[in-house]
Amino acid sequence: MDRLELSEYSSALGLELVSLEIIQENKYCVIYLGNTNSGKCIVKKYRGEDPALVRIEAEALAFYHELAKDDELLIDSRSPILNEEKNILCIGFVEGERFSDFICSARRDPALQAKAFHHMRTLGKLLRTIYEQTKQPKKETDPLIFEYFDYSSRRLEENKWFGSAFFKGYQKSAEKISDKFRQEKITPSFVHGDLVFKNIHVNEKRLGLIDFANAIYLSHPLNDIYNLKIALANMVLKKRFKSELMSNFFQGFGSVEFPEIAHEFYFEYQRRRWLMLKLSWFHVKEWLQGFRALATFAKPYRNKVQPL
Repeated sequence: MDRLELSEYSSALGLELVSLEIIQENKYCVIYLGNTNSGKCIVKKYRGEDPALVRIEAEALAFYHELAKDDELLIDSRSPILNEEKNILCIGFVEGERFSDFICSARRDPALQAKAFHHMRTLGKLLRTIYEQTKQPKKETDPLIFEYFDYSSRRLEENKWFGSAFFKGYQKSAEKISDKFRQEKITPSFVHGDLVFKNIHVNEKRLGLIDFANAIYLSHPLNDIYNLKIALANMVLKKRFKSELMSNFFQGFGSVEFPEIAHEFYFEYQRRRWLMLKLSWFHVKEWLQGFRALATFAKPYRNKVQPL
């Protein structure tokens, strides 16, 4: 980035940036690794002029900051800096190692496994805290969740290679599950929205969350929990290790019973979303992961509810 652009970003954020380096791009934003005289930061420049997406992420980060700033087990990303007019967001850099990499390193190391279990308990406790602080019994679940459930179900059913063989009637079943879910009037709450292990950083005994771009204010902890479980199931690890990781997560989350339709809805929501993404790619590796999932951990819901 040239000096003029760097100066423009510095001015927009009220922050003296020493450097900015692109680390990722997608259809929504460009993500930079920034450096200031006091340390690293993440800068996101959202595309277009509508500030809705950048505002959602900034508000989610501010909420996480309030949870993490005084918690000795959480890594704080600090208070975000937002310029809605320029669609620019600056986020404190969360130090540490991706939890996905840490778990892979722990496969044959009991000492590292013990640390991984500690982090899973911390994560469970964090999600329970988020649920208790943000649940809104008088509100309804965000309609976008039902729309995406319908979309992923339709995409699977219309898949020209696999739809007729594996996903016939999926859009109709999604409507039935959604209707039953609405009738139950499930209490919604805030969720991270993309809670996979690469979006969790660990550093010694502390844990931090990153990338709140998909945060949803009216969803349910089972949204994040089933996303996490599917991500773990897809990792090449011993079954016992996976089971112990989730057992420790639930120890941290604590005991609570949610209606079975909530389990069915969010399990199917995450299962179908994951399969859609895998089987829509024109890539053999992704297809093989999708087929492996269909044969193992991504079978349709069959009264799999378990007490949390």
